[in-house]
Amino acid sequence: MVTLSTVRARSLSVGGAFVSIQDDLASLDFNPAGFSIAPISERTQVSLFLNPLGSLLIIKNQGNYSDWITPVGWIVRGGGISFGKLNVGFLWGEETLNNEKSLARSDILDASFYEWQTNASFGFSLALAPRVSIGMAGELFFRNIEKKEVKFGYRYGIILHPRSNMSFGLCYFDLPNEYANDRMVLERIADETLNIGISYSPWKPLTLMLDVRNVSDEGKGITREPHMGIEIIPFNHIALRGGYFRDRENNENTYSFGMGILNWNSILPGERSFFHPTFGLNAAMVWQQNDQLTGRWFLLSCIIRI
Repeated sequence: MVTLSTVRARSLSVGGAFVSIQDDLASLDFNPAGFSIAPISERTQVSLFLNPLGSLLIIKNQGNYSDWITPVGWIVRGGGISFGKLNVGFLWGEETLNNEKSLARSDILDASFYEWQTNASFGFSLALAPRVSIGMAGELFFRNIEKKEVKFGYRYGIILHPRSNMSFGLCYFDLPNEYANDRMVLERIADETLNIGISYSPWKPLTLMLDVRNVSDEGKGITREPHMGIEIIPFNHIALRGGYFRDRENNENTYSFGMGILNWNSILPGERSFFHPTFGLNAAMVWQQNDQLTGRWFLLSCIIRI
């Protein structure tokens, strides 16, 4: 099963243990408090994130979209602007992982199921102190099941840095009632739940991650479910990742592996670089196993930052 051009490739390759992680578009999608496009400074910076494979999608899928918004989502993944302690951004055309027909396609450039099965997020993060940041994001759900409709959800969170090599995060997710299970597949995020996470780097190239789903005990089917991940950057332009979690309700184990290639921090000038690792190409393989079957997913994210 394949999905193309998703910012979730990194988070899913570490078992979804991403609540305490700082990133760019991926954090805007997972915990907006971690959204950052530049180090804190007095200088205003603007970034645009493009998918270089977008032109191939447009050529391959002529006739599979009815307006200009869809092909724009294939090319422009998102953008942001930094005003010192404030980062504001948007994520456009993020494909839902809750569409079985879409995920079952075998052609990586097949986007025939893409239109009206996407989400768009708009949010911000604010550094209240050198080690405390908060964030909030609104999310639009574009769907065409029985009819075309747009629904609204939101999420907000906080990230603390008790030590320079440790982060602690909390994020609350509120999804539209009609799509309350939209993020249960692979991510195991339930509607109206509070999730916590902690990450620790015993040495700079290595990061250990742990999330706990639904600590609020809202009776959403998953309660205090741990998700574990690891990321190591052995070389400047390569990141290796792995993750695991167990769905006790369905007696299902999920294993994930992934990698990142092309670190933008080594390419962009110092004032344009991030203070967190950011890779142009991210891939993830996810296996779900239970007593009856095994499901496999491949996720790819290819992003150029300008």
